[in-house]
Amino acid sequence: MTARELAVRRQIFESFAATGSPPAGGSLDGAVLKALEEKHVVVLRDGEVYMAHPFAGHRSGTRVAASDGREWWGNCAWDGLGIVAALGVRDAVLTSSDVKLHVRDGVVVDNALFHVAVPARYWWDDIEFT
Repeated sequence: MTARELAVRRQIFESFAATGSPPAGGSLDGAVLKALEEKHVVVLRDGEVYMAHPFAGHRSGTRVAASDGREWWGNCAWDGLGIVAALGVRDAVLTSSDVKLHVRDGVVVDNALFHVAVPARYWWDDIEFT
């Protein structure tokens, strides 16, 4: 990655971490965003950051609600757990459809089974589905 790509990547992740949302697409260099999309760092929709794993710029995935009132969205429950780990969240509730996972002192306290129907090598064939 170029220095500019790394800087924009950092800006995107810092925005998600601080606010739960990506920076407005118009505030970012469009050519750099396209380069990041080609490198599977982000998924764009209408020039806006739709996904930057584990974060989601949409609200149809998994809600991560920290006990201190902060909130983020992941694309799926697995990404929600990635947010918890990446940000060092100690206590949170992850909600994905009718499934809830509770994190206490940094540990998932519920029993959960994740089934991934698509092998990892095919995830980027349709990343919005997987």
